[in-house]
Amino acid sequence: MAVASSVVKGGRILVVDDEPMVRDTLGQVLADEGYVVDVAADGADALDRLHAARPDVILLDLMMPGMNGRQFLSALRDQSQFSSVPVLIMTAVHGLEINLNSIGASEVVEKPFDVDDLLNKVALAVYRSRDSADPPTPIPTPEPDPPEVDRGVVLVVEHDRARLHRVDVLLSQRGYTVVSMTRCGGQLARLARALKPRAILLESASDGVLDVALELRDMSGILGVLLYSREHASNRPDVVSSVSDAELVEFVDLQH
Repeated sequence: MAVASSVVKGGRILVVDDEPMVRDTLGQVLADEGYVVDVAADGADALDRLHAARPDVILLDLMMPGMNGRQFLSALRDQSQFSSVPVLIMTAVHGLEINLNSIGASEVVEKPFDVDDLLNKVALAVYRSRDSADPPTPIPTPEPDPPEVDRGVVLVVEHDRARLHRVDVLLSQRGYTVVSMTRCGGQLARLARALKPRAILLESASDGVLDVALELRDMSGILGVLLYSREHASNRPDVVSSVSDAELVEFVDLQH
């Protein structure tokens, strides 16, 4: 096991997941490492656990019934006494890229878990949590302009990582929470149902996109789905060709 997992022992971890097997398994693994473990089945339950005992680290599933992970994070960061608690996002969507700063999280842990990787990330988060408990008095610096109010979630599937990053930055700057990935797996529909995004942007050359585009467009509660191509015309009438970064942002802005 890597050295980092032995840096801190005895921390308190809050595991938030609607699947009992995940809660039980993580609870046992973390308890065996010397941590005190609390568990919660959804965001509302987790908020109650927070006030009963402040954790050093939170392991959080984003997709849960009731109060989901994103809603829990919003409520968590509104409470100053918990604003510095590190949150590790748990996801079964491989290749998922999340703008962690925009949702108030610290790290992503993929399911199924690599135990050593999980324990190392938890140990480092506990260390940082305790190290920030009594921070030195900061030197005053000019405050940046406050970010725009969160305007909703946008799912982006784009096979070109450079383009994916550009679109992520543009949308994040405009106040959107961006969930981005380079390929379109079967989990995308489930992710859309859980996050209820304002819009979904699908680059037609990305793996798996064409198979799920129709399903997403028929899904109730989804405001806008754009199937696009940047570089060439497509034989498919439902693919919008030669779309620029600015046009993608404009499409999202037009969804209500």
